[in-house]
Amino acid sequence: MTFREVLEEISARVEGTRAVSLMGTDGIAIDTVNPGGLPLENIGAEFGSFFRDLRVSNTELDTGEVRQLTVMTDRYVTLLTSLTSDYFLLVILSADGNYGRARFEMAKAKFKLQDELI
Repeated sequence: MTFREVLEEISARVEGTRAVSLMGTDGIAIDTVNPGGLPLENIGAEFGSFFRDLRVSNTELDTGEVRQLTVMTDRYVTLLTSLTSDYFLLVILSADGNYGRARFEMAKAKFKLQDELI
């Protein structure tokens, strides 16, 4: 499967999906499905930076590797899942989106994408 096919599969299977993106920890998108028309360049850069900082903090605190981060606001649910040390998967849902299904689909996608990214 191509990166695009994996992202489209997540978008199709998760109710309330606004955007799905495979991103580098530098915040640059590798591939994106953005049916909601969100400004993913800005969102990715900000969350990519936050994710990197969180990883460094957790290393210093010895709390373990950060695997997933969720940010819930009144408008969106943003999920980031670490794929490798250099890449993460970003899914943005509407506030009433299917959060549990998104986490499940992201876990499946991790195994589909991981070998291609190493």
